[in-house]
Amino acid sequence: MMAQGAPSAEPLDRTRLTGLPVFFMKRHSSSRISRPFPLLAQLLLALLVVVVLALGISWAVSYFSSRAAAGPAQVNVLELWNNGNYDEILANSKEELKHSPLDAGTLIFSGFAAFHKGVAEVAVEDKLPLINDAIVSLRKALLLPNVPLQPQIHYILGKAYFHKGKFYADLAISHLLKAREMGYDASDMNEYLGMSYSLVARFDEASDYFLKAVEKTPSDLLLWTLGQTYFQMERNDDAVRYLRLSIDKTKDRALEQRCRFLLGEIFTKTKQYPLAQVEYQTILDTNPNSADAHFYLGEIALAQGNKDAARAEWRKAFKIDPLHFNANQRLFN
Repeated sequence: MMAQGAPSAEPLDRTRLTGLPVFFMKRHSSSRISRPFPLLAQLLLALLVVVVLALGISWAVSYFSSRAAAGPAQVNVLELWNNGNYDEILANSKEELKHSPLDAGTLIFSGFAAFHKGVAEVAVEDKLPLINDAIVSLRKALLLPNVPLQPQIHYILGKAYFHKGKFYADLAISHLLKAREMGYDASDMNEYLGMSYSLVARFDEASDYFLKAVEKTPSDLLLWTLGQTYFQMERNDDAVRYLRLSIDKTKDRALEQRCRFLLGEIFTKTKQYPLAQVEYQTILDTNPNSADAHFYLGEIALAQGNKDAARAEWRKAFKIDPLHFNANQRLFN
């Protein structure tokens, strides 16, 4: 954070020092016996006053310096940041903001730390308060003149608004684009823009940003996301392509199953039943207790006119999960 200088000591007024002996002389001059104050005594008294003032000033400087050192203005914030010590940054920021509520550096790093701590939380009730704190701190910082790190502030604000959900997606897009306009381009910028546009069902823009993200980092999750986006756009060939790429790349069985379920849905809707059956059977090969895979195999059998085979698959789904809603609907209604 931006270091705040220790409060400067009040400058000594020379007339106050030189006037002290005169003050004492006037006190004694009021007595009945008026004697001149000894010169040596005057010098000693003046020296004593100077020493006392010097000691007082030294103590004051030491006191205020120790107070400043305890706050985030003097701690090595970058070291704390690089080590991920967000709790310590937030604790120091809280104390500093009591004394300087509009300190730009403190607000900025407090907002950054709150955001990163928030996104690491799993429970929504723990995540959202920190995300909200981050937004409040960073928006305050942007109100200050000549605030530093403006592109980074807009970038973090964009991500924070995305994590608040679809009703804040427009603000997420606005801040992320502002950060890019100001020359900032983080590695996950395109991904966040793509996800934010998806929240408002602007899939054309979303797919453009996901494509840019995949070009930089062709991760299995990004490939899956792009395939899902194309599916929502009803661009089935593109969806299949990227879902296949995700399956080939991933080592995450859960992600592989999500891809295969979506492939099965695409092939079923386009009446490519043998291809859909392959996907659902492959899921069962690795997860025999997938009630959903059995249910969808039953749906394919029904679409092909084989009701007995369909009921057999639905019964398997019901046996695995007696509360499976769709299987119950098919078997008992």
